[in-house]
Amino acid sequence: MSKKQQAAALDQSGAAPVTRTVVTRSPGHTVRSIHLPHLQPKPIEADSSLERDFVYLTIAFPFLRTITHQPFQLSLAAGGYTPDFLVYFKDGSRVAVEVKPESQMEGFAEKLAQAKAQLAEREIEFLVAHDTLLRRDGIEERAKRIRRYAKGKYPASEQELVIQSLQSSPRGLSFKFLASLGVQKTTILHMVSHQKLQVSSRLDIEDDALVQLPITLNEEGSHAIRFANWLNA
Repeated sequence: MSKKQQAAALDQSGAAPVTRTVVTRSPGHTVRSIHLPHLQPKPIEADSSLERDFVYLTIAFPFLRTITHQPFQLSLAAGGYTPDFLVYFKDGSRVAVEVKPESQMEGFAEKLAQAKAQLAEREIEFLVAHDTLLRRDGIEERAKRIRRYAKGKYPASEQELVIQSLQSSPRGLSFKFLASLGVQKTTILHMVSHQKLQVSSRLDIEDDALVQLPITLNEEGSHAIRFANWLNA
């Protein structure tokens, strides 16, 4: 793909077309397919458990629109490079992500720097998500738990009560307080998984932890930049 064609592809709506097979998988290679029909119709592939953990954490960010696995290939002076993910947000901003164990970073610095510079020309942010970030303090287990409640149906009356209560408490209310109103914790976690609510960037879901409406995140800066800060990258 020429640089001109590459630029045109990257300027599409965030899901740049793949014009050739980016990765050739061996017969014994396991690819995880993550189905999130409440967020996007197309499943998200993950080539490792670390990539899976990245997806689970990312879907807890309330301004996510879509996640695409291996979205395009870049031609760099250091060689070809394919980001692991392209994350597209509700304000139209995008971030390309490299998911890699910190122990495997040796020798990649120059290639990643070139990728970041080329993506910046197309107004796409770039970040590297290490295992030390994605698995800090057991956050990946909390992300898995939140995702578990994406399925199923939960009382509409409880969901309405949560929203009404938080509209008058913009700083948030605790799980414990909402439970005292008659709201099940599972209902709250379901609402978080469906982007109706947000928890802290630590994904704290203990009884004393606070829950807020996503509108309380409306600060200056693109969703992509705020996502990087939220992820603590």
